[in-house]
Amino acid sequence: MLTVPLDRTDPPKLPALDPLVLAGTLCARLCHDLAGSLGALTGTLEMAAEEHDREALVLSVALAQELTARLRLLRAAWGTGNDLPDLASLQPGFPAAERLTLDTKGLDATDERVRRLALSLMMAACMGLPRGGVIRVRGDESGLSVAIEGPRAAWPEVLKMCTANEEALLEACEAPRAMPVAQACLQARALGMTLRVEDATHLWAG
Repeated sequence: MLTVPLDRTDPPKLPALDPLVLAGTLCARLCHDLAGSLGALTGTLEMAAEEHDREALVLSVALAQELTARLRLLRAAWGTGNDLPDLASLQPGFPAAERLTLDTKGLDATDERVRRLALSLMMAACMGLPRGGVIRVRGDESGLSVAIEGPRAAWPEVLKMCTANEEALLEACEAPRAMPVAQACLQARALGMTLRVEDATHLWAG
């Protein structure tokens, strides 16, 4: 189980990060998440225009919907403002969404920052579900628990490393693939929270 206990009496300090490096890494991750679908959409639209291919046009609509859902998720998880939608409604934006089930019924947080942290943790959880599965989120402003279930479910090694030492977190902030983990760690620190992986292989709500 990944537990996020809340301790606001002595919140951990954010690591000394170069904001330009962090912004560049975040931009690289966003481009990576959107480039594949955008390239496929461009190709199918060109095919539909040149060959009047109805099947290509239908596929283009599906790809456009996929892009919209991904943008909606990324804006909700890493954006600002108080217009955060229901987290379960963001499922179509997750990688391999058709193989994923989000269970957020036990999440009772009204603080938008805590809900954004929950989203980042769910994005990190996807990294530990190579064949899909279930992500269960429980808790409120006093603490969160996230559990993953599925074939070969295991929290990614980079998450365990980032929660263990500062140097690994700083390195993750420069690695686009690790951005969901790095962002979750930074969001947790900003809230005065500590991330702890209690079981590296099978996780469930405690």
